[in-house]
Amino acid sequence: MRVGFLLMTTILAASTALCQEKAVMSAQSMVEEARQASTLSGALAVAGTEPVRILYIHGIGATGSGGSLDLQRSICRYARKMMHQECVGGPTRVGDREYADDGIFAPYEEAGSNGLDPKVAAVRYMGSPIWTTWDQWHASAPFVDHYRILFRSGKSVLVDEINWWPLVIPIKCQFMMPDETQLAGRWKGRGDNYLSICSRQEAGVTDVQARSFNWLQAAGYTLDELNERPNRAVLINRWAKVGVMDWRFSDAFLGVGPLRRFISDGIADLLVKCIPASADRTTHFIAVTHSMGSYLLTSTLAMQKWEDLGVANTMMQDRFDRLLQHLDAAFFFANQIPLLVMADLDRSSTEFFAFGEWSRQRKAYLKASDGETVGRVVAWSDPDDVLTWRLDKDFQRWQTPPGNGIKVENRLVRNGVRWFGLVENPESAHDNYARNSKVLRALLESPLP
Repeated sequence: MRVGFLLMTTILAASTALCQEKAVMSAQSMVEEARQASTLSGALAVAGTEPVRILYIHGIGATGSGGSLDLQRSICRYARKMMHQECVGGPTRVGDREYADDGIFAPYEEAGSNGLDPKVAAVRYMGSPIWTTWDQWHASAPFVDHYRILFRSGKSVLVDEINWWPLVIPIKCQFMMPDETQLAGRWKGRGDNYLSICSRQEAGVTDVQARSFNWLQAAGYTLDELNERPNRAVLINRWAKVGVMDWRFSDAFLGVGPLRRFISDGIADLLVKCIPASADRTTHFIAVTHSMGSYLLTSTLAMQKWEDLGVANTMMQDRFDRLLQHLDAAFFFANQIPLLVMADLDRSSTEFFAFGEWSRQRKAYLKASDGETVGRVVAWSDPDDVLTWRLDKDFQRWQTPPGNGIKVENRLVRNGVRWFGLVENPESAHDNYARNSKVLRALLESPLP
């Protein structure tokens, strides 16, 4: 009897020890898998039944919401081939559109303020105020739209599309575009009728609360009046002046000037709305940015003060730390950081971008040691894209010194057809990253061991 009891006790103890060992191995495995979630497929594999979240931030020249839809459709197009998944339908908008609404984006209550925070009311273009009423500022608030991609396996992806373009529209539409009709003329491209966009901020939007404002009218013009003016520049030169310089490249100047703080405050407000309150080991983020979006995301995540949002620094830092802990990888399409940092030659801080804090948060979260890769950045460039730059050795020495665990990869791709070795359509070169199968493969497939 005693022998039998001892035998059963021994078996039970061995079984308990084995279960504990398996639990430890399982926990170690989860940490290891989290480190290796450098692609969407890898993140889906370790997220269990929880959705993987893609943070999408557009670049210069946006004309409305939906900038992430090309990427979402491409994910579904290549899901079976590259991830052994199959989409159920296509991208679906979920939840409500959420606007930046804290701090400077909230109504200012003081009498005589017209609802505008003094910092907003003080912004001038050649002496003229940009925003004079609450309705104007209210229509300029950045917003986030949420989408879901559902796979037949039951796994899913949530895409948080952050739109900051409403902040730059008023300046271009009131001051830049009307004056250009006196010089080069106007441009009506495929979906790019800029004067019409200026007269109704976002057209053709359904199922969401769209805030609109007629900025041409605010500047004292009518759409008919401007459309009647003659086009003086020839076709290609007019497109380059109006479409590239006036509408697109002006965003870069605004984004590194005094308006940068407003844009970063708006993005910060919206990022907080995208971070789940109960983030755990099954929570995975992947960032996808286009052109100026890489600069805006990484510099916003490096912010240290958020007084303009009217929230405690400790609360915001806690939210950003949580996001950085769960941020597996970032994919930069047409990255513009090397160009835009030229506006900050007097900035000596090595913490200008979030790579250092990202590394520290990931290492602590994953219990990783120096030298281990804890985050991945893939910067894509088409050599014929005139608005993209490499994250080369100067940047990597500055932001990713040896041992910090953030691995930066520069990759080349061709987004359009080259004609006779002379030209590639500049719009295709800059805009087609999200449609390129080579780019999608790097984002979707798990890398080989």
